[in-house]
Amino acid sequence: MTTGSDKDQEWPIIFNFTPEELRPAVVLNLDEAADRALVNGKLKWAPGLVPGEPNEGLVAGKYIESPPRLKDFDDSSWEEPENIREVIGTGFTFAWYRFTITLPEKVRHVDIAGAQIWFETCSDDYGEVWMDCPPFTREFLATHAIKANNFTPVTGYNARDRILVTNSAEVGRKHVIACLAINAPLAIPLGGTFIRYARLEICQGVAKIPV
Repeated sequence: MTTGSDKDQEWPIIFNFTPEELRPAVVLNLDEAADRALVNGKLKWAPGLVPGEPNEGLVAGKYIESPPRLKDFDDSSWEEPENIREVIGTGFTFAWYRFTITLPEKVRHVDIAGAQIWFETCSDDYGEVWMDCPPFTREFLATHAIKANNFTPVTGYNARDRILVTNSAEVGRKHVIACLAINAPLAIPLGGTFIRYARLEICQGVAKIPV
């Protein structure tokens, strides 16, 4: 039986996408120098919650702020890791990995302008991701950073961390993605820490994920 309201609708709805809109996303392995070069990227790392500080920056009963999370932190003195899966430290230990990219006009078959870009990683065993993060103020704390998409907190044991770098990319824009890897379980941290992978996903057309 067809109702009057059904007659007013046109079914089925047909989407006519262009070939460009149907192209797959580009996925870059930021652990590989060749893929990093496609986005003018660099990778630096350093051990510790606060690299360079005694006892990795840990002092019981004291507030600690770790500067490597910030977009404008100077990591020029840090080394470039040969392999992000190399185990760092032992026991209750930390490591920072900072990825800096500057967006070109095109990456492989995808135009950058207006693209949606995601970053994904997985830390052993807990991880935080800080993306283009400014300093904290009374008006901008962790909850605000999460809402503004500058920060993904620990999501679980060996869980993946995924963050939206931009929903509408700008050619020439620099982005800094800082990853903190934390060895765990905290009550009995086994081995050391590292990150398993670091991927950049660049999407246009129907490859974009609704946010």
